[in-house]
Amino acid sequence: MTILAELFLGAALLLVLEAFRRLPGAASRLVAVDLLSACGVAGCLLAAARTGHTAFLDVALGFALIAFLATVCWAQALREGVPGKDTP
Repeated sequence: MTILAELFLGAALLLVLEAFRRLPGAASRLVAVDLLSACGVAGCLLAAARTGHTAFLDVALGFALIAFLATVCWAQALREGVPGKDTP
């Protein structure tokens, strides 16, 4: 069952990377990076399911918290117009 989830995660990862490459503007790329971090969390959860080590769950939780805070900070910076002229 995890093999199917790994295949879907790989396909999602490729689609997110292609979206990051094609989308114009910093706000659109910020959403793609947020989806990339969600793929990272899903990868940690799949590793926990595959190996049975609960340490991967702690890593996934910490990574999700940091990714959320980073997304909020970057969105605030985009809203204030710090990195460019693109606003969400």
